[in-house]
Amino acid sequence: MVFRQKLNLFLIVLFSFIAFASYHGGDGSTAWLQWLTVVVFLLSTYVFDWAFTDESSFLFDPDADNWRRKTEAGKY
Repeated sequence: MVFRQKLNLFLIVLFSFIAFASYHGGDGSTAWLQWLTVVVFLLSTYVFDWAFTDESSFLFDPDADNWRRKTEAGKY
């Protein structure tokens, strides 16, 4: 687990506690929904990061020719 995943988990736990703490059953406040939205966004980024990326898997290269040269170089 890399630092960004640990930080993301820490923020998920922190904002989860804040969301639970901001819920008050009797007053009709919806502030907890705003914190829960932040938790859902962080959770989805954590799942994507865990499932599809590692330390060096994401390479941004908008030029298709460069990408083709990188991926097809090992075939020949």
